[in-house]
This record gives sequence, C-alpha cells and structure tokens, in this order.
Amino acid sequence: MDALEVALRKSSAVHVNAAALREMAKLTVQQYFRSLRPELEALRLPSVHIQNLDETMQRVLELSNGRNAKTAYLQTLRGLRRNRASVELEREMLIGRRFAAATSSDAPPKSGVEDAILKTLASMLPSAALSYEQALRDLTQSNRSSLRGTAAELREVLREVLDHLAPDADVEKAAGYSPEKGRSRPTMRQKVKFILKSRGVSATAATTPETAADRVEEASASLARSVYDRGSLSSHVVSTRREVQQLKLYVDGVLAELLEIHR
Repeated sequence: MDALEVALRKSSAVHVNAAALREMAKLTVQQYFRSLRPELEALRLPSVHIQNLDETMQRVLELSNGRNAKTAYLQTLRGLRRNRASVELEREMLIGRRFAAATSSDAPPKSGVEDAILKTLASMLPSAALSYEQALRDLTQSNRSSLRGTAAELREVLREVLDHLAPDADVEKAAGYSPEKGRSRPTMRQKVKFILKSRGVSATAATTPETAADRVEEASASLARSVYDRGSLSSHVVSTRREVQQLKLYVDGVLAELLEIHR
C-alpha cells in the first residue's frame, strides 16, 4: 500500500489514467485479499478492523476500474493510514499471544531449526506459523489415525512462504520464465529459483533447495494417491507417517534456505 501511495504522489497527472498505476492498485487489492486478510482472520483480528480494511480495498478496486482523480485515491489511502496504527498494534499483540501459546511448556519439543523456522514465520506469516506448529504437534502424536491433514499443513506452509516472497506476477515477469508443461502458474521450484537468484545465490547452490521443492510437490501428490491405493488402514497409517516425516524434511530444508535460518 505504501508503494502505491508513493507512485501516485510521483504522478503529475490529475487523473489516474496510466495502465501501470491502475494495475498496481489492482495488485495491491489482490495481495490484501489473498495474503494479508487470511492472515488477519487466522489471528482473529476484531471484525471491525477487517471490515474497515475491506471497505477501503473495495474502494481502491472501484477506482482502479475507471479513470478517476488522483485525489480520490489519496483520500482513500489517507483513511487507511489513519487506522493503520491501531490495526498493526492489534496484530502484533495477537501474534505475541499465539506465539506464547505455541512455545508454552505443553508444546512439543523442537529442534533448533524448527524453533528458528517457527519464530521467523510468527513474525512474517502468522497463519503459516500456526500451520507449522500444528504439523509439529501432529507428528508427535503416536496415536493419530490420519496424517493427511498434516501433509496438507506442511505443503500450505511452504506455499504461503513462496507466495509471500515470490508472487506469481513477479515470477512470470522474470527474464527466461515460461510455464512448465501442463501448469498455468509458476511451480514451487520456479519460485524457489526466482527467490534465490534475486539474492545472488549461485545456480549450483540453489540446486538442492530447488530439488527439495520438487520433492514436496511430488510427495504431496503421492500421499493424496496413497489414500486410494492402500487397503489396510494399519499399513496405511505407518507408511503415511514415514512419508509425512520425509515430506517435513524437504519442507524444513527449503524453509531454512528461504528464511535464511542457517546464515
């Protein structure tokens, strides 16, 4: 939102007619509804805050769909800025409470990498942190009859991080990008490659996390198929636990690289 306001103020036009500015406004709204709003809902931010944000974003979208005055945009964003401090304070307080609960004495023991991943996610993507914490809890419960949800949680954590660090639109604009066969959007591997390349990581060093991202997608698809391929429930649970544990190793490896845990 800050970037949109800066771009608008730099424009000398009275009306926002430039396609690039209007597209930037639409992308800002998309990012809110697809990324930030789900996070705020997961944190249980008071509905009055979410309603105010929704109304502001809807207004920005309405403006971007026509040729409207720059002052109308800035007035709308000014209203958002007035409410921003209270929303951010409430968000930080909720994150703190959730993180305190996740690290309480009854939480499962964590390795150094797991703890670092959880702490980083808690500050960057609270909803992903909650999913990761739930997956850790699931894997410590020996009497769980199903781990399909655990696999989905782990994949969702990685997906959220990749979408946050490498939005589809940015990856698709990168030099040399082309969709993989049968895919309409960037794969996990392509997003990992985009992120690491933007950080100046060599192609050789990026190979391991890229491959791990591929393994996450393959393992997730395999786990989904296995539900129908295995007849015995007991053998299914044992096999699935091993597969989900392997999936977690891949997810942890990619997250550690993306979140720069080892640096």
